[in-house]
Amino acid sequence: MTDPTSFYRSRMKLLASVVLGTSLLLGAAGCPNKSRNESVKLSNEGTKAYGQKQYETAIERYLKSTEQWRENHVAWYGLAGAYIGKGDWAKASDAMQNAVQIAPEQAMYNMVYGYSLYNKAIEQAREDQARRENKKPEEVQPDLTVVNFEKAQQNLAKSVELNPDLWRAHYYLGRIYRDTGKAKEAAEALNKAVSYGPTDSAPWIALTELYRRWDYTDQAIAVATQASTVVPQGDNNYSDIWYVLGMGYDDKRLDDKAIEAFTKALDVKRDHAKSKFQRGQAYFRKGDYTNAKKDLEDFAKQGGASVEFAKQQASKMLLDIAAKSAMNNPGGGGGGGGGEPGGKMTPEQMLEDAKKKKGK
Repeated sequence: MTDPTSFYRSRMKLLASVVLGTSLLLGAAGCPNKSRNESVKLSNEGTKAYGQKQYETAIERYLKSTEQWRENHVAWYGLAGAYIGKGDWAKASDAMQNAVQIAPEQAMYNMVYGYSLYNKAIEQAREDQARRENKKPEEVQPDLTVVNFEKAQQNLAKSVELNPDLWRAHYYLGRIYRDTGKAKEAAEALNKAVSYGPTDSAPWIALTELYRRWDYTDQAIAVATQASTVVPQGDNNYSDIWYVLGMGYDDKRLDDKAIEAFTKALDVKRDHAKSKFQRGQAYFRKGDYTNAKKDLEDFAKQGGASVEFAKQQASKMLLDIAAKSAMNNPGGGGGGGGGEPGGKMTPEQMLEDAKKKKGK
């Protein structure tokens, strides 16, 4: 998923211009309402703090701004951005609800309200499932097919009705369609999103993964390849573009190209655990056990509960590598006791020997 604060940072200039415009309108009208002028001033201060990632200060200024003048929809919009910066989707959606109620004709407000509701719903579903399973929220993957995204979808649809060129709104509509099992609609929305050539990796990755899920591997590779030329390397999830491209090649068992793509992902992000595992697996298939062993051992030291199954697979491949190594070097380093004559071990003994070595 894309960094939720990156979008807001990219919109700060727009927000500042709206605030300035509001201030000028009030001044030009000779507005006698001191509270409104104070509200605009506080909103400007909130915007400045937000630009410096001082979210608590921004929130405090925006809240005071709305206290001075509740109809200041720009302050509510800025407040939502500050809450998104803190990862608080519930409060962000509450703030955007006020902005939309005051200025329902603003396409941007409807869009941000929609995707705030979307992320709030997922966050709530994750917390509920974690509570039921007695786990941490980050350890569970909620079943999104049963989550109610109706209100989020309504606001996102409203935003593209008001402004069809909001690629991010199409992207989130695509996610909702994908999550609720509407594959055709998801593909249409995500293709619409990438047709604008966004420099954010999120829609490209989502469309690539959707094509892979359908086994449309060539289309997946084409989308990821295009993304690698459009999205700047500074994108927070740039490494994931190379990862999904690698997975496309992996699906076709083009191991050399897959390894090249996974390597580029790791060049961008050295601790990209999924790429390390997949590259190790590709090396293993090629019979390059030296590089496979290095990648798989590194992967085994990384990751958490979410990659437990992959870690089990990595352990199995490492045992296989150790067994093959023992088979190619009979009697080398421990084939003695209990082995067959001449130091040669049975397959069962090789596996046991590999386990002992791994446990050291």
